[in-house]
This record gives sequence, C-alpha cells and structure tokens, in this order.
Amino acid sequence: MSRNENQPGQPGLWDDPEPSEPATDRPRRRRTFTSVASDTRPTARPEVARLWTVDDVSTFLGVPKATIYGWRTAGKGPKGFRVGKHLRWHPRTVFEWSLRLEDEQ
Repeated sequence: MSRNENQPGQPGLWDDPEPSEPATDRPRRRRTFTSVASDTRPTARPEVARLWTVDDVSTFLGVPKATIYGWRTAGKGPKGFRVGKHLRWHPRTVFEWSLRLEDEQ
C-alpha cells in the first residue's frame, strides 16, 4: 500500500488530522504561570510571608552567605530553623534581630 492510499475511515500517518472544532477568528489565550516563590501572588492569609533562604537573609543584611553560616554556628545571628535539610528564617525574625542590633549600639 502506498503512502497516500488509506483504508476508508482511517487517516494515514502523513495526513493532517481532522479539526474537531471549527476555527474561530479570535486568538487563543496563552496560559501564564508564576513561580511558587513569587511574592506578588495572592495569599489566603496576607500576614504569612514566605520563609527566607540563606540567600534572602544574606541579601537583606548585605553580608556574605559564609557570614550567615558562621553566625549560626556561633549562635550570634538571627534565629533560623531547619525544614528538612534546608535552613529557613521568618522574615520578621530577621527584621527584629536587626532592630535589636541597632538598639544595642
């Protein structure tokens, strides 16, 4: 059987499938996806912010990540906690810690 000879009612491998819906003039909308970590997405409880990573704490305080790890080892930095094997901080804890530093000086 040649490439263009099909049995009745069966499309060939190279044939375009029949459209299931008639084409319309309006363009199709594309779905957009946002990152799970996005701070702009609406939340059910606005007072709950996402947890910070060591990169976030480092950026906020303007110090290297190694400094954050050193403070944690010495028990001096903002109090963080583990989520599984990952270190996390509540933003409020880091803010309050930095304000206490300012008050102590």
